[in-house]
Amino acid sequence: MEDKEQEKILVVDDEESLRLICEDALLDEGYKVFTAEDGEKALQILREQKDIDLVVSDLKMPNLNGIELLKQAKKEELDADFLIMTGFGTIEVAVECIRLGAADYLPKPFNISHLIVKVRKVLQERRRRLERQRLSNVVRILNLSSALNRIKDFKGILYEFIYHLQRNFNPDSLIISFYSSRSGKLEQKVIRGKFLRENYQFIFPLSKKMITVLEENSTFFNDSYTFKDIKKTFSLLIIPLTVQNEKIGALLLLKENKEKISSLLKNKQLINIFCMHAASSLQNARFFERLRSLNLEIISSYAKAVEARDYYTKGHSENVARYAFNLGKFIGLGDKELELLYVGGMLHDIGKIGIPDKILNKPGKLTDKEYEIMKQHPVIGKEILDKVEFLKEILPLVYHHHERIDGKGYPEGLTGEQIPLLVKILSVVDAFEAMTSNRSYRNALPLEKVEKIMFEGAGTQWDEDLVHKWFFLVKDRGIEKLKNVSEFKGVFRLLN
Repeated sequence: MEDKEQEKILVVDDEESLRLICEDALLDEGYKVFTAEDGEKALQILREQKDIDLVVSDLKMPNLNGIELLKQAKKEELDADFLIMTGFGTIEVAVECIRLGAADYLPKPFNISHLIVKVRKVLQERRRRLERQRLSNVVRILNLSSALNRIKDFKGILYEFIYHLQRNFNPDSLIISFYSSRSGKLEQKVIRGKFLRENYQFIFPLSKKMITVLEENSTFFNDSYTFKDIKKTFSLLIIPLTVQNEKIGALLLLKENKEKISSLLKNKQLINIFCMHAASSLQNARFFERLRSLNLEIISSYAKAVEARDYYTKGHSENVARYAFNLGKFIGLGDKELELLYVGGMLHDIGKIGIPDKILNKPGKLTDKEYEIMKQHPVIGKEILDKVEFLKEILPLVYHHHERIDGKGYPEGLTGEQIPLLVKILSVVDAFEAMTSNRSYRNALPLEKVEKIMFEGAGTQWDEDLVHKWFFLVKDRGIEKLKNVSEFKGVFRLLN
């Protein structure tokens, strides 16, 4: 079963014999299984493990029954799906379980094969949901980046950042502060929320040192306050606003209670990325600088997010971007086309974020079915970038970089002149970079062999003229010089 080795199931039942039967059956299916004899023990496991995928729970149990366990897990926003088992199999009970957030319902007594079928169904739906969420996160980052790049003034960037924070993470309140070199502390610039007023004070000074303390999960006490002075408390997530390892401020997201803060903690990595982009934009705007450096950092982060899933493709997109830029420059393209080539090269494989790891990292040859799934990455990439206005011009490079001159490529089977010139350039250097680099299933090929393969495919798989010009460049300058970053300064205006 797909991704079984990563899926964890918690079986909760006060009847030991049934608990053991379910555990053995699920272990035989390849899942990692935890067990608990009641809801309280199950809740403890859910809090400790954090990555349980599915809870298979009896309805009637001592201490904390299945419905109460489900309610508490949802209240604390513990990220697990629920399959409820019960011998009290009425329609009303089933409807109540689903209404409270259970994924499915299994009446007792049941054949163990019925349990397996239900578990497979629930986990399959969970995988699909998480995949949609992962793609959604990429779109959210791209949309924020797009919005920040359209705005040049400090205030406009700040309020666009706030809009995206509130829309995506729904904090009860938020505070954005910036470090003042005069006072050595953080000064509040924006306060938004339903329970913060002008007259409030934190029980710690918001200084650079304080941010560091909080980042390291240390404890800080201020003796000038006592508990009797405190009128209201709330849970807090603080994220530093950092530019080039220098803390320029802090984002504070607040929730009214400890249970609610878990929704923010689950999204901490995504919030960090939001803060990284916003901090860079705000800093650049503050010093009247254009956002060129941010644009390249953002593009690199998208490419690296894909490549981080496969050790062997690390640096692939950046190399392709630089090769494409150099080949385009050699044949006389203008700055606008060179920008499109570079950005398209950086993002051409972004659709692989939607391909399962076991296919992406498979050491051997892909099966026909796996290959068909892999061939979907240009389609997925187009779907992601189509939602981002400032990247629409690179859609053809992302969508068509696996087309062939003879029409045997994908996804559209374009031929000859139907394939745009920039796509032809990208196709040549993408293939070259892949063949001259190590992969999970083979070592890098010698340059002579790569040249032989590509010359044989010139005119059928790749544009013949571009293949010859590329290898002239490779022999004339050498591969390492074609990767030289100094070649790319001062030409990126597309995203500004």
